[in-house]
Order: sequence, then structure tokens, then C-alpha cells
Amino acid sequence: MGAPKVYADLTFIINFTMDFFILWATAKLSGVKIVYFRLIIAAALGGIYAVGFLLTDMQQWYSLPMKIIFSCLMIIFALWPRNWAEFQKTFLYFYGINFMAAGATIAFSYLLKSNNYLVSLPYFWLLGGVFCVLAIGIYGEKYLTQRIIPRLLNFDVQLWFDSSSCHGKGFLDTGNGLRDPLTNRPVLIAEYGLVKECFPEDFQNAIEKNNSEAEMLDNLTQSSWANRLRLIPFNSIGKQSGLLIGVRADEIIVDTGKTNIFHKNLVVGIYKERLSNEGKYQLLIPSEILEKG
Repeated sequence: MGAPKVYADLTFIINFTMDFFILWATAKLSGVKIVYFRLIIAAALGGIYAVGFLLTDMQQWYSLPMKIIFSCLMIIFALWPRNWAEFQKTFLYFYGINFMAAGATIAFSYLLKSNNYLVSLPYFWLLGGVFCVLAIGIYGEKYLTQRIIPRLLNFDVQLWFDSSSCHGKGFLDTGNGLRDPLTNRPVLIAEYGLVKECFPEDFQNAIEKNNSEAEMLDNLTQSSWANRLRLIPFNSIGKQSGLLIGVRADEIIVDTGKTNIFHKNLVVGIYKERLSNEGKYQLLIPSEILEKG
């Protein structure tokens, strides 16, 4: 019996196709902007690299470290991560999708073993891997953003002001860079509707019953909680050099699911509108609060 034949053109086409779809799905899941000509070039390089494995004098380029290095270069060129954290995320997604596609390919080939016609078609069973990657790219992003991420980034938060407390859902906001100008400590953002019952009546009236920002600030500085008042400077789209009303809380407790993190005398910024249209959370938590108790 002769040795089985391996065709370079089929090897290139199969690896190009799989690499393209895996890179595409990686970009979808990680939220990276898709630039198709970069994906095509990176996938073509992956196909050429796979063909090189067929050459006996190229084997030194196919050790495990070299394969990992080459895959990193493919990720960098195709997805162009902006920083180390984004590269780590795309790297994990890339290999995770690779392993799932490999499992789907093996399962698909096993299911087709009883069909002699299909098995006789070279690499037909690789369609299982392609379908798996397409499903991940199309449906995985939606599932990740709507189910997985909210569960990972939502925390129960309890706020204490004197003897009153309020409880709500907090969402980890890595883009929240607000800081108390007096202490330089991070600031939480809370919906006014969540915390208003913890405030004294004169403080509530100062927030709710004034027609101008200047009048509100004047009344707040004369309220019984003037010593808790903070003015937090911020910049946002459409508003430069704005001021956010903040109130110093006696204690904030964040339940991470494994342990409780306690912070004393942190400032809570007051937001009069809803933070989540669906009501999934009522607070925005800066990541620094979860890093140390």
C-alpha cells in the first residue's frame, strides 16, 4: 500500500477557511472592529504556515512554542488589539474557539462514519468545525453580552447613611474615572430614586424643588447634610466641565458572591435619570472599589 497523499492546495484552502472564520468569531466575541482585508491576509498566512508543515525541512518551525508565537502574530495582525488586556482577551477567545471547532470537527466526522459516500469526500467533515465557528460568531456575541457578562459584572451593593440603608444592583463600570476631589478616592454613581429615601427631607427638597442648578447648590449647602456634600467635576459627550452632586456614605458593602468588600466614607454621585433602561442595575461601580477593601 502506498503512503496516503496530502494535497497542498486542499491543506491551504481548509486552513485558510478555518482561520478566517475563527478570527472573525474572535473579533465578534471580543468586540474588536472587524477589518476584513486583515482577516483575509492573516488567514492566508495561516494557510501558508499549514502547508509548510508538509515540507520535511521545515519541521523546526512547527514546535509548540513556534505555533503559539505564529498564532499570536496572526491575532495581532488580524485584530490589532489596542493594549495588553485586549490582546489577552482576544488570545483566550481565539484558542477557546479553536478547541470548540476541533471538538465539533471530531464529532461531525464520527457521525458521518456510517455514510461511505460522505466519508470518501476529502475533508467534508470539516464543515462541522465551520458551522460551529459560525454559530459562535453569530449567536455567541449576543449570549455573551446579554447573559454571561451581566452575571459577571453585576453585584449586590448596600449603602449606609447614618442609620438608613438602601440596597441595589451595581454594574462594574471600568470607564468610571470619577474621583472625590477632597480625598482622590473613587466615586460610585447611584440613581436618585434608589437613595432618596436615605436622605433627610431638606436635602431631598433641595434636589427636587429648585428650578436652577445654582439655586439647588445654594440650598444643598444650607441643608442638614451640607457636611456630606461633594461636587464632582466630570466631562461627558455634549457637556464639558460639568458638576455632579455627590454625597458621602458612611459605609458601602459590595457582595462579590464570594466575599463582602467594605468601604467607609466613599462618595456616591447622584444621577437623576435611570442608568439602565431595563432596570437591571441602579449603580455604577468603579473597578478600583473591587480591588481592595
